[in-house]
Amino acid sequence: MIYNSPRGTEDYFGEEIKYRNFLIEVSKRLFDLFNYSEIITPHFEHTEVFSRGIGENSEIVNKEMYTFFDKKNRSLTLRPEGTASVVRAVIENKLYSENLPLKLFYIGNMFRYERPQKGRMREFCQIGVEAIGSNSPSIDTEVIWLLYDLFEKLGFKNLVLYVNSIGCSRCRNDYINMLEEQLLPVKGDLCEDCISRLGKNTLRIFDCKVKTCREVLKNVAKISDNLCESCQKHFIEIKSLLDTIGIKYVHNKNLVRGFDYYTRTIFEIISSDIDSAQNALGGGGRYDNLIKEFGGPEISSIGFAIGLERTILLMKELGIRIPASCKPENKTYIINMDTAYDKYIFEILKFLRDSGIYCDINFNIRNVGKEIKFAQNNDYKNVIIIGEDEYEKKNIIIKKLLSYSQEEFSWISDKEKILNFLKKME
Repeated sequence: MIYNSPRGTEDYFGEEIKYRNFLIEVSKRLFDLFNYSEIITPHFEHTEVFSRGIGENSEIVNKEMYTFFDKKNRSLTLRPEGTASVVRAVIENKLYSENLPLKLFYIGNMFRYERPQKGRMREFCQIGVEAIGSNSPSIDTEVIWLLYDLFEKLGFKNLVLYVNSIGCSRCRNDYINMLEEQLLPVKGDLCEDCISRLGKNTLRIFDCKVKTCREVLKNVAKISDNLCESCQKHFIEIKSLLDTIGIKYVHNKNLVRGFDYYTRTIFEIISSDIDSAQNALGGGGRYDNLIKEFGGPEISSIGFAIGLERTILLMKELGIRIPASCKPENKTYIINMDTAYDKYIFEILKFLRDSGIYCDINFNIRNVGKEIKFAQNNDYKNVIIIGEDEYEKKNIIIKKLLSYSQEEFSWISDKEKILNFLKKME
């Protein structure tokens, strides 16, 4: 008897393996460049990890999870996504006690029971990152930047970045009540799926591709126009930092994400080269309440995920070939002494990372001595401290942590000298 693989699964070999290895290699190299460390979680968890984390009313929990009972009648579920598992691991192992933000990435298989189609499998691999422990708009910007940079490094052209804010729990709840009041009188114009979402997962109606639903949504209030003052300020700063590093974006007021845990910032990248409703490459968002809801401390976080198989499929469709890889040199740690210098810091980060320098910054401001000690303990070879003088003069001082030598450079005129000094082994 000849056996076939289960529906919605695939065997990988030949050219497919080369693409997978290339995508994973580029991702890991870029995550290393941005100072993200790998975490590996189990393929299955207690069912509550996902039903509580993703949301009881989500389509994944209601329709798509592979759930089973073990020999002791405990409910277990094959993981349908990565964030809830990472959050569980961070809390269980108290990883939040380390220097924050905790910047993690994962590469692993996920499982969802849904109708298999082109680029959508029942067993699939996701690549994702989670930045845990900062509510700064700068960490949102870096995570968005990292996702955008990943697709550029893979060879995608004509990328379009969508950003939006769905507010905090307070202003979002007020908005949802207003939205439901506007939708109830036109409920009959919605499709069956959207009618079932109304009152349970109302924001997901914005995800609907049915033409009549899209027409209804043209006339309703948008959440980004109804944010509280704090959420407005947060979103404005993200857009300003994206402008600073030259990443173009579109404020898509209809953009939402499917999971209940998202707050404030959400984002998605599409390719305008793909003439399809399925042109989304990857996306993510902020989740400020999830860790606390899981029994951990009140810690803000943000992340994204992409599908490996879907990305490879699109690479092939667009004729993207696998290029040769390269590896940059000395790690550099930039110490920011005040959030007022964020834009200057991001200009420096953008230049250094584009030039192949492994570098990171302290997203949470603290004592400079502790930051230098952190840099020494984490194999950084160079330290750049940006304080008031450096900011005002537009200079940077680079300290070599092995020889303790240092030099001052003009940020305006000495960029090549800066690169040479950073790469210099001492």
